[in-house]
Amino acid sequence: MNAHGPGYRVTVQEIKWGKVIDQTLCIGCHACSTACKSENAVPVGVNRTYVKSVDVGQFPAARRAFQVTRCNQCEHPPCVTACPTSAMYQRKDGIVDFDKDICIGCRACIAACPYDAIFINPDDHSAEKCNFCAHRLEMDLEPACVVVCPTQAILVGDLRDPLSNVSQYVNRDVVTVRRPEKETLPKLFYKGAHQATLDPLAAKRPDGGIFMWSEQPDVPHQVPSGNPEYANNMAAAMLSYDVPHRAPWGLAITAYVWTKAISAGSYLIAGALVLLGVIDPTNVLWRKTAPLISAIFLALTFALLIGELEHPKRFYLILTRPQWRSWLVRGGIILSAFAALLAIHLLWPGAPPRAFAYIGIPIALASGIYTAWLFAQAKARDFWQSPLLAPQHFVACIVAGAAVLFIVTRVTDLGLIMGVATVVHLLLIAAEVLMPHPTAHARLASREMTRGAFHLEFGAGVILQIIGAATIGFGVESATFVLLGLLLYERAHVGAGQAVPLA
Repeated sequence: MNAHGPGYRVTVQEIKWGKVIDQTLCIGCHACSTACKSENAVPVGVNRTYVKSVDVGQFPAARRAFQVTRCNQCEHPPCVTACPTSAMYQRKDGIVDFDKDICIGCRACIAACPYDAIFINPDDHSAEKCNFCAHRLEMDLEPACVVVCPTQAILVGDLRDPLSNVSQYVNRDVVTVRRPEKETLPKLFYKGAHQATLDPLAAKRPDGGIFMWSEQPDVPHQVPSGNPEYANNMAAAMLSYDVPHRAPWGLAITAYVWTKAISAGSYLIAGALVLLGVIDPTNVLWRKTAPLISAIFLALTFALLIGELEHPKRFYLILTRPQWRSWLVRGGIILSAFAALLAIHLLWPGAPPRAFAYIGIPIALASGIYTAWLFAQAKARDFWQSPLLAPQHFVACIVAGAAVLFIVTRVTDLGLIMGVATVVHLLLIAAEVLMPHPTAHARLASREMTRGAFHLEFGAGVILQIIGAATIGFGVESATFVLLGLLLYERAHVGAGQAVPLA
């Protein structure tokens, strides 16, 4: 299939592949989904492409609108930026493709994709998605979905060729893309698609998860489709068919944020006390207690991160073939530097000099707060784009570090630090909840955290932190309350950020 017409040969570098789906011609037959599964050996339960349907209007003025849903082949793909090993990469012809042999299964690409187009293949445990059937294009064949479409609703072609059908659609017809506010510049264009299908919040989700002729099975970290309460659309709109959606990051990521906060905060506080002259470098808190606690919880952090990977034996690829724009890579380097610092500190003969604090505080601080940028790199999750995220992670480090040190040492000053930091953390939580959110996705995520699926974790987390801050004089129980409250809050925050449907 030559995008420029018969007799014209072109190199891959000159082509810029694009796709148009004419929803005015789509009949919702699912032939494209079936052909894609057959061509690419996609297992049951996951999809590179599928057809979503929405019932719009009310009888007798009602219709069923379809949307063929798949990778949007972005010009600025956030999945490529987030991938730590370049397993997701962009070819010179614009196709966003993947290399399963170097995928570590971190799911950063899934968290970053605003279109929910990437999944973990349950057979080989690597990330995959629609790649335009690149292997067929290289053989001058059309993608499988294009071949089987009975109404020719799917077209592929060269966006740089003004004579290609795709270019003529894009340049002369009224076409649209999904979520243009994300500024990814999708190369998948829709003609005649109803807003109720393009906007994942424009249609109400069916009660009980029961669709037109199916119901969604329970899957890990289920993300319900559609809007939970109302149709974000002038017309009445109800989802009639969709596929299950999964949140990429679960309990292990929550625990990792918590253990990392304890590790970074313990060293940060001890180093600050040394620099401020509150304790002497010979003090056991600086010599052994704080760095040992930091080392233990940093080891737990590494264990959680590696254990959460679909390919844990490939974790070394983050360091041996890093993709430097990924905050997973940057975070891995920061944590490795922190681990090296702690090893030297613990093995240092005698009392480590004050210079360790000057070096260690910035490294510990970076270890504690880099996750704010890691979450922000998940471009799909509007709730995590908050400017309060970095301050929250910083204060959480102080809270967690002071609480653990207080439990171990029973030093009153550490309890006071924990109490003050907990109050500040609660104020930041209140600001995040009460501040006006810029997008519907962020507002819905905030609602899911405070009144929806994660309201129990959120409420318990806040209450336990309040109790801990208010009962400092009662001993280590207050620190225990604070630590449990911080863990539950992180669970609510991580979960709610992924609870909003994207497709």
